[in-house]
Amino acid sequence: MKLKLIIATFLSMFLFSAAQAGSFGMGVTGGLGMIGANGSETNSESGSETEKNEDASVSNAIGFSEFYAEYSFGDSERLTLGFALVPGSHDISSKTMGRTDIDGADADENDSGSLKVNGEISDHHTLYAEVLLGGGVYVKAGLSKVDITVNQTNDTGYGTYPNKELDAITYALGYKGEMGERGVYKIEGFTTDYDTYSASSTTTNSVSADLDVRGAKLSLGFKF
Repeated sequence: MKLKLIIATFLSMFLFSAAQAGSFGMGVTGGLGMIGANGSETNSESGSETEKNEDASVSNAIGFSEFYAEYSFGDSERLTLGFALVPGSHDISSKTMGRTDIDGADADENDSGSLKVNGEISDHHTLYAEVLLGGGVYVKAGLSKVDITVNQTNDTGYGTYPNKELDAITYALGYKGEMGERGVYKIEGFTTDYDTYSASSTTTNSVSADLDVRGAKLSLGFKF
């Protein structure tokens, strides 16, 4: 709901600004980032199992591209509103997590088999605002949505977790400059904090995981 309101506001400001001073801009971005995730799974089965809770921390270094479109207001162009889209998908972990369970003495605990799982983020899109502080330096804040896909292979008897859409907040500090008459470049460092992924599996186990991305990017574009 919050993102829909921002989209509506963003579009109305574009329409209002058609006759105002300012400039439209668009461009492409290349970036490097580090995905980090910390999670915990709670096993709902009864009995004297030792793996009641399983904790894990994973990370993955990624390269990504991004497309953006934006509008800068006024002659000074101190305020910029924009939309950015990251195409494709990226694994959350640099390696697939897995485990193998072996039958024990208690028949109630026998759930032997193997499990492999990883997650990926995709369809990452952001509405953002930039405020120029002076000398080309700007601060940035954005609201994002991203799809989380759970890629899991397992033997019969293991539960599976659902795919979800998460919200996120991005903060950034950057520098922008001009190239020629219409060219623009930006150099930016950012951090993105996602909502907690929280879900129950088909066997009523539950998982909770926190996800964030930190990185830097270079954008090249033009304005008109």
